[in-house]
Amino acid sequence: MRDGETAAQCLQRISETNDLLVSCKGIAKVSTNGLAFNMNERIAFISQKSHQLRAEMLTPFGVIGSPFQFICNKNKIYLNSRFLEKPYYSTTGALLLSYMLPIQIQPHEFITVLHGQLPIESNMFATFDPHSDQKILLLSKGIIKKTRLKVMFDLSAIHVQSFEKYSHFNKLIYRITFNQYQTNNHFSTPQSLTISNAQDQFVTLDIQSYYPNCAIKKNPFQIPEPEYDEKGGFSCITSWIFAPIQILSSIF
Repeated sequence: MRDGETAAQCLQRISETNDLLVSCKGIAKVSTNGLAFNMNERIAFISQKSHQLRAEMLTPFGVIGSPFQFICNKNKIYLNSRFLEKPYYSTTGALLLSYMLPIQIQPHEFITVLHGQLPIESNMFATFDPHSDQKILLLSKGIIKKTRLKVMFDLSAIHVQSFEKYSHFNKLIYRITFNQYQTNNHFSTPQSLTISNAQDQFVTLDIQSYYPNCAIKKNPFQIPEPEYDEKGGFSCITSWIFAPIQILSSIF
């Protein structure tokens, strides 16, 4: 870390990073490796921290039209994808991505990372790892003080190189590696990041455009109501039939 910086000071510094970045939008290329399916697609996204996110897949022509739509707000989660038999609805507390992927990262954690911050809980205890030559910040919580987060810094001691989240049983839940950073309007945010698990399955996001503190039009985080067919089952094909370009314009 910086010369003379204590673990508590380091925790405060990274906790306050990008505090003024409250929303963002952009386009990213998403690729996977080691999963049951391969994905190599471009998505448009817009988010407002710390619980609101909308992401939709782009066609090769740069408009929304492929069957993938993810919306998360403070109360609900909605996912419509070609990888699923039917649209998925849930509450924000559910392990959505553990249902979708083996990488168990919560939506609010991903949104926080997208804003160039770390998902640090309140009242965490910080110490440096005394057994490592690399500067590693260990964050724990509770009476036993088991490590919940490990934060590794690059050689400049400015940017976080990667961080790992652990369970109460000291098992790795996920690892996020920041491959490259970018600077937009004085905010330092990830340009490329990889989310992986203990089985080396991973998802990589290469962010091609990023606009911090964007104006949010209408309400892109509103989740569509289930549409019921004659047999009582619901369908969300409608959102992909009616004006996909209009959906894109409502986001951007």
